[in-house]
Amino acid sequence: MTGLPPLRALHYFHQAALHSSFSVAADRLHVTHSAISHQVRQLESWMGKPLFVRGNGRVKLTSHGERLLLSCHQAFSELLSSCETIRTDLRQHISLSCAPSFLSQWLIPRIASFYQRYPEIEIRFQPLTAVSQLRSEHIDVLILSHGEPPEDDIDATLVSEDEIGPLCAPQFASQLQNGSDLSALPLLHADTRLHAWREWAEKAGVSGDFSGGKHFDSLTLGIQAARSGLGILMAPRLLVRQELEDGTLMAPLGFVRVERATWMMTKQSRRHDPAISLFRDWLREAAQP
Repeated sequence: MTGLPPLRALHYFHQAALHSSFSVAADRLHVTHSAISHQVRQLESWMGKPLFVRGNGRVKLTSHGERLLLSCHQAFSELLSSCETIRTDLRQHISLSCAPSFLSQWLIPRIASFYQRYPEIEIRFQPLTAVSQLRSEHIDVLILSHGEPPEDDIDATLVSEDEIGPLCAPQFASQLQNGSDLSALPLLHADTRLHAWREWAEKAGVSGDFSGGKHFDSLTLGIQAARSGLGILMAPRLLVRQELEDGTLMAPLGFVRVERATWMMTKQSRRHDPAISLFRDWLREAAQP
C-alpha cells in the first residue's frame, strides 16, 4: 500500500482527535456520528494500528493517534492558511513552538476555545526550538519551561509556576502515603525529563533510589502509562489538570515548586502585534487554575 489514506478520513480523524469526541466532530462537519466512526475505522485499517482508545462514551488518542494529530494539524493548518490567503489575503497567523507534551496534554485540548473566539487567527504548531528562532522571526511565539526569563530583547509572560509531584492511577493511591512508600512501588520515567525524580526528591526532602523502573520516550506516553496503572510518574501539575479533575490520576503526596516556570515568549518588538496580544490574553486566561 502506497501513497496517502483518503483525505476525508484524515479530515474526520483530525476533527475527532482535536475535540476528543466523535459527536462534536460530527456536529462541526454536519455529518452523522456513524460517518465519523466509519471514516476513523477506515483510517485505522489503512494504518494497521488503532488511533483511538474507546470506552465509557469517550475517546482518547493512542500514541500513534497523537503523532498523526500533530501531522494533520500542521498539514491542515498549512492548507487552510494557503487557501484563505489566496482567497482573502486577510487571515492572521501565529507560528507557535512548544514541547510535544505541552501541546498534546494542555494546548490541544483547549485550543478550540481560542479558535471559537478568534476564527480569523490560525495557529501553526512547530516543534520545540530555541529562543534564537524568535529573534530571527522563524517563529512568532515560544512556550517554554525555563529557569529565568531571557534577555531584554525577548518579552516573557508567565503562564504558570512549575510544580511537580508523583502521579498514579487510583488503585495505587492507598499505597502511597509518604515518600518512603515509593521504594516498594513501580516507578515510571520520561526520557525527556530524566532528572525529574531527583529534582522532586531534593525539593521534597525525600531520600531513596529513584533510578529504577520503566522508561518512555515522552512525558505524554509516561502520563498514559501512569493513567493505565503501570506505576508512579513524576510530572508537572500544569500538564495533568484534566486527569486530576476527572480522577484518572491522583497526586497523594501533592506537588512541590521547582526553580523554573512556564513562559510565553515573543520578540520584544512584536509584543503588541494584534494576533500575538490576543493569544497572550487567551493563554493567561486559560492557564488560570
